[in-house]
Amino acid sequence: MSNNILKVTFDASTINGVIVTDMKYSPSMSNPKLYSLFPNIFFIPSIKLKRDLFDKNLGDDDIKKIFLSSAQLDNFITMLQEKKMYQPITIADAQKKGIIYNNIKFILDLFFKKGASFFIYQSQYAINSYNWNNKYVITPVPGQKSPIVEIKINFVLHKGNDLSFIESTRLNCMQKREGIVTDYYSLVGLDKPLGKTAPLSERQVDTLNKPRHPPPVKKTVTTTTTYTGGKRTDNRRRTKKNRK
Repeated sequence: MSNNILKVTFDASTINGVIVTDMKYSPSMSNPKLYSLFPNIFFIPSIKLKRDLFDKNLGDDDIKKIFLSSAQLDNFITMLQEKKMYQPITIADAQKKGIIYNNIKFILDLFFKKGASFFIYQSQYAINSYNWNNKYVITPVPGQKSPIVEIKINFVLHKGNDLSFIESTRLNCMQKREGIVTDYYSLVGLDKPLGKTAPLSERQVDTLNKPRHPPPVKKTVTTTTTYTGGKRTDNRRRTKKNRK
């Protein structure tokens, strides 16, 4: 069974600034109804992915499901083996040949296309673009030949389900400006200042799964008696008792 996972952590911004940071991606963020039962993106680190490997009649959603279901991914790999389109390769060789980089990019382009819907908690957005710094972390899994791969990306989003040409142009200009600023600070060897944060009303908070607050506590005073050298000493001690 395939259980090699691509873990994606992301920051997201709109035209008004950053709305979330260091959030873990789950497939339901791309389509809550269609992908709600799939918690992870499965990953192939040693087979170079390209569109020609998939049936030409499959749409993007069909291909996405291959990487969301371990059973479908196993069937896909078996099909490649039967067609002599897959040869075993080590993780080290896959890194040297750029296969891991290629496969991460393939999946990112598949799931996060321009204009695709993206849901953060109860709010819907349209993806304008994503940015990946081409870095990844490989974490070995005990008992498994293939590791977990972790990456961090940045989204530029537009609030709503439709991305107009004008909005896309504005977001692209903002992203280019941010890129120039980033390059400048990198060139002069300084840390880039934190980006603009969106107004509080636009920052995303999970309103459906608020943490439960503990019951209020009632302070009581108890007295303990100790004896030292035959003398009695009364100590007043504050304790906390949960109010029923």
